[in-house]
Amino acid sequence: MNLMKFHSLFTILLFGFVTVALMPAIYVYAEELNLTCSDGKILVYRVNSDKYACVKSHTAEKWYTLGISEPVKQIKSFDSAMETYPLHPEKMTSSASLPEAAKGPQIDYSKGYFVEEIKDGLYWVTDGAYNTMFLTTGEGVIAVDAPPSIGQNYLKAIAEVTDEPVKYVIYSHSHRDHIGAANMFPKNATIIAQKETASFLTQRNDPNRPVPTITFDDKYTLEVGNQKLELAYNGPMHEPGNIFIYAPKQKVLMAVDLVFPGWTPFKDLAMAHDVPSFLAAPDKILEYDFDTYIGGHLTRLGTSEDVMTQKEYFQDIQNSAAKANQEVSFMKIGQKVGFENPWLVFQIYADTISQQCTDEVVPKWINRLGGVDLFTYDHCWRISESQRID
Repeated sequence: MNLMKFHSLFTILLFGFVTVALMPAIYVYAEELNLTCSDGKILVYRVNSDKYACVKSHTAEKWYTLGISEPVKQIKSFDSAMETYPLHPEKMTSSASLPEAAKGPQIDYSKGYFVEEIKDGLYWVTDGAYNTMFLTTGEGVIAVDAPPSIGQNYLKAIAEVTDEPVKYVIYSHSHRDHIGAANMFPKNATIIAQKETASFLTQRNDPNRPVPTITFDDKYTLEVGNQKLELAYNGPMHEPGNIFIYAPKQKVLMAVDLVFPGWTPFKDLAMAHDVPSFLAAPDKILEYDFDTYIGGHLTRLGTSEDVMTQKEYFQDIQNSAAKANQEVSFMKIGQKVGFENPWLVFQIYADTISQQCTDEVVPKWINRLGGVDLFTYDHCWRISESQRID
């Protein structure tokens, strides 16, 4: 399948996910996506979990009755998919309009990035999906991270404001979506990261993520020319090795994948390694004296108010999840659907808790944060499970 067809097909599927409640069936280009079932099983779409499953016909009928799945119509060619499921671009967005809090600076997409000085030689760069920062020092640039989505535009942004070479690179953590373009920096640049990050990258041996040359356990201070950065590891709030990067002179704090100014985090608490640690992150962030927060993603810079807003949002989810955990009965669900498949009973049980939590939280937040209609369900699921097992 060529790239254009794949992109169009992805859009078809995305549209299907958003509008599932309005459709009699989900249409899938089964041949290309390898979603065919064997042994006489039927392909169904799980409404609450956004996943496909192959199940026996009697199970499929039971799920349809309970409203937890939709039938899937498998089609054999891309052209028939386009005919059966025409594109409607005006409908291919979240049903909720973006609140003002989610909007950032206008980006010239023919250029591909936006760069702006925050204060005293510290700049931030964004492409609207990812953001990061760099500092000019008079003795070379200190660059933080290297998101592939920004890629070479990061170097263009630096060159736009200084002719200093990049001398130091700091990794916020090991994830490829934040440092996967680090091989574009000069080979003699010094790379600094927490030891957990260095250990992980040594194992991965990824040429696009060079192994750090300087590592530390808890704290490290970098002073170059007229600039100073304080690096601190406060635990695996996103993943082992993710650090806080603080510029005391500018009062700028960068902590990636923990707070998303104006937005809910990506699904499952931004893929957090440890749920209690992630939920504790706002309190740790607020211990710092900062005017500007850089979160690594999306449209704009943040403030302490954004940190407190995210804390409030997740407190609402915790409260609603705890309430649902008390009210939803595993035994009653089992009595209704039968106990011959315990995983089915548990899946319906967990989905019901998550849906109740979502239904309570979304109306409160739909006009305050971007993306709550897309990812609150996933956050509810992850937090309710954490309440059950952590």
